[in-house]
Amino acid sequence: MKGFIFLLALACAGSEDVSRYDPTFSQTKMHIYKYDGVILTGLPEKGLNRAGMRITSRVKIRGLGSSQYLLQLENPQLQELNGIWPKDPFSSLRKLTERWTPHLTRPVKFGYLNGRVGNIYTSEDLPEDILNIHRGIINIFQITNKKFQNFYDLQEAGIEGICHTRYIVQEDKRKERLVITKSKDLTNCQERVLKQTGTIYTQLCPSCQQRGRNIRASAASTIVLKPTALGAIVQEARVREVHQFTPFHELDGAFRLEARQSLILEKITSAQMEQIPDMRSQRSLQYRSERNVLQQPFKLLKDQNVITQIKDTLNHMAKHNVQDIHMDAPLRLLQLVQFLRLAPHRAFSEIWNWAKTQPEQRHWLLEAIPAVGTIETMKFIKSRIQESEKIPSEILQALILALHQVKTDRDVLAEAKEIIDLDQVKRCQLTRKLTILAYGSMVFRHCADKPTCPDDILKPIHALLIDASSRPNDEDIVLGLKAIGNAGQPASIKNIVKLLPGFGTAAPNLPLKVRVDAIMALRNIAKKDPRTVQRLAVQTFLNRKNHPEERMVACAVLFATKPPLTLISMVANSLLTETSLQVASFTYSHIRALSRSSLPSINSMAAACNLALNILSPKLEQLGHRFSKVYRVDTFIYRMMAGASAKALLFKTSSCIIPTAMLAKVRGHALGGSSDLIEFGLRAEGLQEVMMKDRAGDLRKTDSRSIRRILSKFINWKELPEERPLASAYLKLFGQELAFAQLRKEDLDIIKQKITSPIDSYVNKLKDGVSFTSSKALMALEMRRVIPTVVGLPMELGIISTAVALSNIKVDARSDPPISKLPRLLTSRLQLNARLNPSVLIHIRVFMGISMPHFQSGVELQVNIRLLLPVSITAKINLKEGNFRIDSSPADKESRILSMTSQVYAVSRNVEDLFAERITPILPSTPERRISTQRFRSSARSSPGTSARIASHLSPETLSDQVPCSEDEQTPRVPNRSSYRSCATVTEFGFKACVDARMENALSIKHSPLYRLIGEHTLNVSIAPVSSDPEIEKIVLEIQAGSKASSKLMRLSDKQLGPDRIRSSAEHLRLMTRDSKQRMYNTTWSSSSSSSSARQSGRHSTRSRPHSSSSSEYIRGRDSARALPSGTRVSKRRGSMSSSSSSSSGSGRSFRRSQKYRSRRISGTLHSRRVLSSGIQTRSRRLLDLAFRPLQESRYTVRRTSAGIIRASTPRSGSSRITRIGRGSGSRASRASHGSSILRSSEQRYLIGRAGAPSLVVLLRSRRTDGTQRGYQLTGYGRMDSRLPRVHLRVVELDEKSNWRICADAAMPSWHKVLTLARWGENCERYRVSVKVSNGQLATHPAIKVKMQWSRINEILKYNAKMIGDYIPGLAYALGFSQTYRRNPSRQITALVALTSPSTIDTIIKLPKMTAYYQGLQIPTSLPMHSISVRVQQKGFSSLAEIPDLFLTINQRQCTVENELVWSFDEDELKHSLTSRCHYVLAQDCSASPRFILMMRRAEIDPSKKEIKLVLASNNVIIEAIPTQSGIKFLVNGAERDFNQQIPEAPAVLVQKEGAGIILEASSINIDRLYFDGKRVEIVLNQMMSKTCGICGQNNGEHKMMKPNQEQARDVEDLFESWTSPGQSCTDDCKVRREFVQFGKLVEFEGLESKCFSVEPVQRCLEGCSPIETRSQVVNFHCVSSDFTVRDNTMFSRKSPDVRLSVDSHSDCMCRCA
Repeated sequence: MKGFIFLLALACAGSEDVSRYDPTFSQTKMHIYKYDGVILTGLPEKGLNRAGMRITSRVKIRGLGSSQYLLQLENPQLQELNGIWPKDPFSSLRKLTERWTPHLTRPVKFGYLNGRVGNIYTSEDLPEDILNIHRGIINIFQITNKKFQNFYDLQEAGIEGICHTRYIVQEDKRKERLVITKSKDLTNCQERVLKQTGTIYTQLCPSCQQRGRNIRASAASTIVLKPTALGAIVQEARVREVHQFTPFHELDGAFRLEARQSLILEKITSAQMEQIPDMRSQRSLQYRSERNVLQQPFKLLKDQNVITQIKDTLNHMAKHNVQDIHMDAPLRLLQLVQFLRLAPHRAFSEIWNWAKTQPEQRHWLLEAIPAVGTIETMKFIKSRIQESEKIPSEILQALILALHQVKTDRDVLAEAKEIIDLDQVKRCQLTRKLTILAYGSMVFRHCADKPTCPDDILKPIHALLIDASSRPNDEDIVLGLKAIGNAGQPASIKNIVKLLPGFGTAAPNLPLKVRVDAIMALRNIAKKDPRTVQRLAVQTFLNRKNHPEERMVACAVLFATKPPLTLISMVANSLLTETSLQVASFTYSHIRALSRSSLPSINSMAAACNLALNILSPKLEQLGHRFSKVYRVDTFIYRMMAGASAKALLFKTSSCIIPTAMLAKVRGHALGGSSDLIEFGLRAEGLQEVMMKDRAGDLRKTDSRSIRRILSKFINWKELPEERPLASAYLKLFGQELAFAQLRKEDLDIIKQKITSPIDSYVNKLKDGVSFTSSKALMALEMRRVIPTVVGLPMELGIISTAVALSNIKVDARSDPPISKLPRLLTSRLQLNARLNPSVLIHIRVFMGISMPHFQSGVELQVNIRLLLPVSITAKINLKEGNFRIDSSPADKESRILSMTSQVYAVSRNVEDLFAERITPILPSTPERRISTQRFRSSARSSPGTSARIASHLSPETLSDQVPCSEDEQTPRVPNRSSYRSCATVTEFGFKACVDARMENALSIKHSPLYRLIGEHTLNVSIAPVSSDPEIEKIVLEIQAGSKASSKLMRLSDKQLGPDRIRSSAEHLRLMTRDSKQRMYNTTWSSSSSSSSARQSGRHSTRSRPHSSSSSEYIRGRDSARALPSGTRVSKRRGSMSSSSSSSSGSGRSFRRSQKYRSRRISGTLHSRRVLSSGIQTRSRRLLDLAFRPLQESRYTVRRTSAGIIRASTPRSGSSRITRIGRGSGSRASRASHGSSILRSSEQRYLIGRAGAPSLVVLLRSRRTDGTQRGYQLTGYGRMDSRLPRVHLRVVELDEKSNWRICADAAMPSWHKVLTLARWGENCERYRVSVKVSNGQLATHPAIKVKMQWSRINEILKYNAKMIGDYIPGLAYALGFSQTYRRNPSRQITALVALTSPSTIDTIIKLPKMTAYYQGLQIPTSLPMHSISVRVQQKGFSSLAEIPDLFLTINQRQCTVENELVWSFDEDELKHSLTSRCHYVLAQDCSASPRFILMMRRAEIDPSKKEIKLVLASNNVIIEAIPTQSGIKFLVNGAERDFNQQIPEAPAVLVQKEGAGIILEASSINIDRLYFDGKRVEIVLNQMMSKTCGICGQNNGEHKMMKPNQEQARDVEDLFESWTSPGQSCTDDCKVRREFVQFGKLVEFEGLESKCFSVEPVQRCLEGCSPIETRSQVVNFHCVSSDFTVRDNTMFSRKSPDVRLSVDSHSDCMCRCA
């Protein structure tokens, strides 16, 4: 018992000891403190200007009993700083102090117990802004003291909210005091006091924040407590809070707002009894503001009559923004918006009644209304809509913008619903559509920070979708889905699922586009509920019964949710067995694109995709661009902490070369988040059919009783869905769909009617002159973030951008004769006078600092951009004579087209003295001091005082805030200055364009992007007149085409060609013609650099060697030279080798010696480069060693045998010989050089100088006061109808003294060769570039070769070419090209492209220092290779005119039947023998209204032959072809007809005999060709992809071996049986039919004996027939109990399968008919 008492006493003593350290105040004493609160904003470096606020006061605290205390300020003072701190002092704000003192000195009561602050009580009329200053002082006393702990963490409440706080408690026993240090992380808060707007559409990036935060804040406090018997008294407290912001990486510097508090106990006195005022208003310690974030001021405004100020602002904008934009227009717009946000609702009506009769004031008011963003604007717009039956366009524009910008709450949403329900809105479909989409966006903004969204808010868009689905109405379903997609709430998923393919029962009956929109609506929902969206998306993707486009869209939605590795692996595994190439290509390209991403926000997903690529087969990468693809590119710069990504999704089908849908999106990444900037989508179903409707058949409904009768015999027949031509588009900004449009065939007809309506009214208006002013004002960006500081003043971080555009337009037109109808425009002379004055002014403001209605103090970045482009022209058009002319006046004064200024200021404003605002550049303005002028001073000459000052500056004591800065630190920083000015003078037209840029930045402080932004930046682009004598009257651009072109020639001497400087034109033409006709039969082994080698050999004849592009050619050339017969001679003329009857042994020995030397040198080089595998070398050598053969020179081909002997072979004969070339014929290279010599000739500028009169003249000239003309003249000559087509263009100066010219020539010496030459300089002789294009063959493939050569180019082109050439190797690697470094000719680029298959090409590009090649490059579509090859060989480049016809054959597909083999439309080989006389559907039009069916069966006379039957919907015509002993019997509707007779019942069908068979053509129903000879059936269809069915397939490359019920057959036998036309009675030739059967015996299923019935039909004999041939077939069965009564076996056709059992299928039967 004694021990227990001892322990109890000890515990009581300990508790008394602990209570001495609990912070408290005396209940009977008054504590008087000295308070100092300072806020400074700027950069942390010394010597830069800052803006600051300071609050000083004495603080009195006395007890009231029951742990209640009274706080009162005495003698408060407000001061501001705008300068270099601490060099410049704070200045007093006398007027603001006088205004605030009555409020600041009011007492405040607060609860305080054991260091914890309780409730705060004030008088009711005390403003919150004043109370927040008291909160900042009381917040100092918030201390959490844990017993027996000196280091602890917790979430502590304070003025900023509930944030993570760390305590360190130290006891100084010598001084008997307790020092508490606490640090608070303001970015790690459980509950943060924060108000923001403009960031609702931004998604945060946690991984980006881990690398560097754009916003960071912390607070550190040091509190000294003096323990007493009653508790611990706060003797001293110092608080330092830092907020930093940077748009870039925080390690490169940041703007800083620093708040400091100092509270020092002066004395403790006896408390005097005073009357306590009534304080019933209960508040908390957390910061609170009466204003919402939109009421934060842009600029400080005095408290005056708001209505009067709004009217004054509108009058100012209407008066000063008439001709062009006034410089203060964006600031006035901000001022107007701020006034309207403060105005009550009644003020809007008063202002409208005043402004509605004044057009300019009304316009600017409606432009500002959307940016106000309050409920008053919604009420105002609703009142304006109700005033008229039809919504005016200006009100509609304001309505849509206001719905997207208003700050939402329940009242605003209720107001929006009332607007949507107005009759005026419902009557206009466009308005209804836009408002409903905007309502969905409002729901998204309202519920973004809520876990669930109330049902009453979602009810309007849910009801729209439910009602549209019940009717059904496709357009309203799409509208409802898009509105729900904008809302993005998980509660909407249950309504979307009903329309998803594979989930809802309504989905199969909806068009494909609607189902796709249902999947797309899940994207925004994934931001809140990604797991549910992932589940739905992956199930839709894995369900292979869904349409490929649905699956691809589901794949895109899935990856937008950032799925985990497990889901990505699941998707990758599914591709290993994927049957749809479109889906496989799309998904693989999507995974591959994501795996290469560098964005930190998807780093984990990129790694998962990279792992998934290892699962997938590399063959998927070979799928070309004709399949659906995802293209993605992104970049992220960590130093800037910003990036961008763009992606394009192309959805294709095998039936169309044009993508059926496309989606493109650009996403921005900055400030620690990301947002979808813009997204647009296009969809074009049936666009290809519209473009080629002259080839397509009639798509109208037809009555086809014969076809319907045949189809009715097939069980579970399903026709393919009809595709209606449809185009649609949508636009999204920031992830929200703003608008969408659909275009159907009927819409095209309506548009056509409106366009072709009479234009009299428009012409009359133009005659009288049209003059109007168009202006637009927009608040493009408003992002604001308001958080409290420890001082109690709010810190705002805001980015605001406004833009104002104005354009004055004056247009008038005159015509002779007058235009009354549109065709008259082609024969009238039209003059159009237009004067435009467009101007745009953009203002951007970024602010960080203290912002209140009474004062502002902080850092402000101001950017102003002004664009002004006045245009005054007169255009004259005469289409009949081919004349077009534009007259313009010369520049008469200097005008700035573009001006941009940027500066960062330290700003200080207070409402009591607005004209005394202080705006100081943060980088002080100092006289320029060049470092080159500074002198070096030795340290020995420094004064002792200076050394002491430097030592003091470097001492640790200077880190204290109490020690003043050294003189060097107080010295203003010297900015880094630079300037640039460049002008381009055009004397011919009397003006010059100048770019002037000046920059001052703080890079001398720190080399980073932020400090580059600091300072003044100016950019001006201006156009100024240039004095000329005589003066310029007018600038004219005139184009004359046709026969009157020569009449416009101004420099006549340019038409005349001196006979002493040119050859005759006939000589040139004869030279080109001979080059095109002659064939070169000699053997050439040198490379294409023979011309350069020939020049070298001319200089060094005894040591010259032909220059080869491959070392192996040199080796082979050496061996070939040694193997030549004794009667041969080696000639080095133009680098070629030929045989001759007369030889020179000396030259041969010289050649062999030089060749031996070259071979030894190159063999060493080859040895050093053997780093590649032999397989790669072999493949590349096969491609690179192939020789290109021009078509006219391909009769004799050159081959080298393994022994190295050169042989020339003739295709028709097997003999080999060396062609003997004498002097008369010359070598092959010399002959080939004749064609290129035309390009090299210096006289080529006169190649077609005698081509006749010019056909085109373009004049750009200036007319001067003395009548002279200056400028340029382009003359074009051409003869396209002659035997040698050619074109010549020439540009000359109009000055007769100038000989500067540009000449361009093009000629086609043969149908397989095009020569072009460009020359410029003095007389077109200084620089030249030639291009030769020829077609031929590479191996056996059609190919085209482009060779570009140059002799001399100017330095600018050379520099740019070199700069581009540095990027070519990397670009080639990125594009997948292989590279080999071969030294090719130094002044030549050769490109060779060969079509190796219908969908692939081989490409070789030879550059001077490397060769790049690509084998098997996929092209977007399949080309008719055979047709192209034949036409190109026959007609050469003239076949380019037939390209449209060639592309029309792209969609031709052929199906062939021969013997027992069937080659389907998709090139699948099917083998099956026809065992019965049943008709099989070979090919059929499976659209909603089928137009033909082609059937075949075994012939009666010979089982190896076949019969065909073609059933046409037109007039129910039946055409049959039956083989007989004498040939083919042709029947029409059962009657025999002659082949050459026209079929009256089907006049569009043409039948003719070809050999032993017949050919039928019916292009109106897309049958291009049907061939039949009894053994072979061949049908060619056009424009029928994805529209056919039958044994030949659906003709789309996707769904193969499809049965009539659109299910895939298990095998070939199952396919043929499903397409068998059943018999009806035993007298029919076909004795089988398909029916549902019962399994022959009972089956034990789920423990019970059950009867099983097939859920799919089985082929059986007709009633009364017995099988003579059967096969075993595995069929799905559905089982029921053995006592279940079955009336009809077809009832099981829709049942789910239970078991798979084997049954007999009857292939052929024998019947005994009664």
